[in-house]
Amino acid sequence: MSGVLDLVREDLRGFAGYASARSAKIEGEVWLNANESAWANPGDAAATCRRYPEPQPQALRERLAQLYGCTAEQLLIGRGSDEAIDLLVRALCVPGRDAVLYTPPVFGMYAVSARLQNAATLEVPLRDEEAGLAPDIEAIIATARHGNARLVFLCSPSNPGGQSIPLAQVEQVAIALRGQALVVVDEAYAEFADEPSAVSLLPRHDNIAVLRTLSKAHALAAVRIGCVIADAGLIAVLRRCQAPYPIPAPCSALAMDGLDEAALARTRE
Repeated sequence: MSGVLDLVREDLRGFAGYASARSAKIEGEVWLNANESAWANPGDAAATCRRYPEPQPQALRERLAQLYGCTAEQLLIGRGSDEAIDLLVRALCVPGRDAVLYTPPVFGMYAVSARLQNAATLEVPLRDEEAGLAPDIEAIIATARHGNARLVFLCSPSNPGGQSIPLAQVEQVAIALRGQALVVVDEAYAEFADEPSAVSLLPRHDNIAVLRTLSKAHALAAVRIGCVIADAGLIAVLRRCQAPYPIPAPCSALAMDGLDEAALARTRE
């Protein structure tokens, strides 16, 4: 156990999670341990919904990995990036000990997930600069160090400010907090900016994670597909902390349709 995996709660490092019939990769047509119906619902004309879905739809996982420039093993699909945020907080923060740092004004789910985990919250407000709202990098590092932050959320581009964080600054925070905190770059609005993705920093810094979503630029908010991209070992831990069947098959199919080449070309117009 080394590197970013040292940031995982000690009581979860050997946690096996729930072993579902689908995750066990068993063969055959009838899975008695899944207790699925042998007959389709009358409203399911295609008869595709009587069985449980893949916990991590492989085709979608590979498509998202290709889209975001990572390997499939580095990516976990969730019910929106909301679930990814919650998984990170639950897997890394020891209740009553660790803290979550964020930079208001910003997305409210960082604070909500921290509160539900009984993790302290550390706020380092964005500075109002001539170019717009920007993070105070030195204050973020100092506050994280002194406040026992386990997670540092950086929104790039900022919501609602719209400013991107240069990758050099993300790297600065990751280097300063190596061994103490995971730096999570929320790129929900990355398609609307020119700054390269922080995914490019992962080979050098295993204490960086990136959040992406199909809710914004891809106009698939109701499908509830988001993901976290991180060290493959950390992704494996998060998967063990996730619910057994998080991605409904119809949502996965809609996401695949929305990410085919023709759909992507129209989205980018």
